[in-house]
Amino acid sequence: MKIISRFTTILALSAAIGLGASAGAQAADAVKLGVIDPIKTLIGKQNVEGAQLAADLINKDGGILGGRQVELVVYDTNFSPPEGVSAVQRLLTQDGVKVVVGEISSSVALAAIPVVESEDAIFIASVPKHPDVTASGYDKVFRVNSTTELDAQSFDKYLLEEIKPEKVALLAENSDFGQVTIDHMKSVFGDKLVYFDSFGMQQSDFNAIVTNARSSGATMICIVGSNMEQYGNILRSLSELGFTGDRCLMPGILNSQGVEIAGDAAEGAFSAEIYLPSIDNELNKRFVAEFEAKYGRQPEKIEVLGFETVWIAAKAMDKAGTDTDTSKIADTIRTETWATPRGDVSFDENGQASSGELVRIKVADGKIVVAE
Repeated sequence: MKIISRFTTILALSAAIGLGASAGAQAADAVKLGVIDPIKTLIGKQNVEGAQLAADLINKDGGILGGRQVELVVYDTNFSPPEGVSAVQRLLTQDGVKVVVGEISSSVALAAIPVVESEDAIFIASVPKHPDVTASGYDKVFRVNSTTELDAQSFDKYLLEEIKPEKVALLAENSDFGQVTIDHMKSVFGDKLVYFDSFGMQQSDFNAIVTNARSSGATMICIVGSNMEQYGNILRSLSELGFTGDRCLMPGILNSQGVEIAGDAAEGAFSAEIYLPSIDNELNKRFVAEFEAKYGRQPEKIEVLGFETVWIAAKAMDKAGTDTDTSKIADTIRTETWATPRGDVSFDENGQASSGELVRIKVADGKIVVAE
């Protein structure tokens, strides 16, 4: 009996070891991509949803590198550069990822880049718009969104030649994105910029700055803010104070959930965008249909940018034939043209994605529509 018992024990141990080795091999077989975002906010959640859908579709199509699945490792940055740096450090040194994607805040992205460079990793920024994100000199940083400078090339003309405001006020988030926009608006409007102020990324009370903007005599008030909870509440405050002038959201931030937060106060607000779910190509049709099936709503720009970062990173790994050689992956990203839901995207020598013409949009009857 003892011999049988010992034999049974050995078999059990062998099976357990075998199962453990098999599970370890399966876990090791997954290609891990790191995702950073302020996931407690609506905009961060949207970006992660887009990223996850890209992984889902790639895995549904058979994976990459001979059938390996793509696995996302997601960390919260909380719109905080120190927390973003900590998240990237964990991804690169503890989780063993070679490619980090995502983020909303330019300040977080700029703080993360030196950490990425120190580990010879790749960073593909989703939403950050500050020009310096792709100006560090490190050749493994990319961005899929347009920059404030690219947006300005068409949006400035629209403001100056069609809206023609007599006086302008600007309310901007206290970030690198906000500051570069303030400096730009000063150069565009000169003395017509009669008031500007900043609000904190965690701020929730906007009565003081909205009252000051309203009292400045501005005929157009523009908002610069990545966080839709914040700009939605600013629009509500403007309405409560009886402001009836033009309300402008700088390109790339107007979102249906922000409109929902603002309610009727968003009516007539306008902006411009690089993506609309109505774009007519096969990948976009699939993206929209799959997103609606998974999340129960139409995707917008933030979701498509999250999708693109994972989609391009995984496709580049597959084409390069490696998930560890970051130089080869980065060269593949830079030299190829990538089919995405918004059309073909390519990157310049600095890692900036090509961007089509901005589409002017506005809020009408509670929905974001193309402005005529």
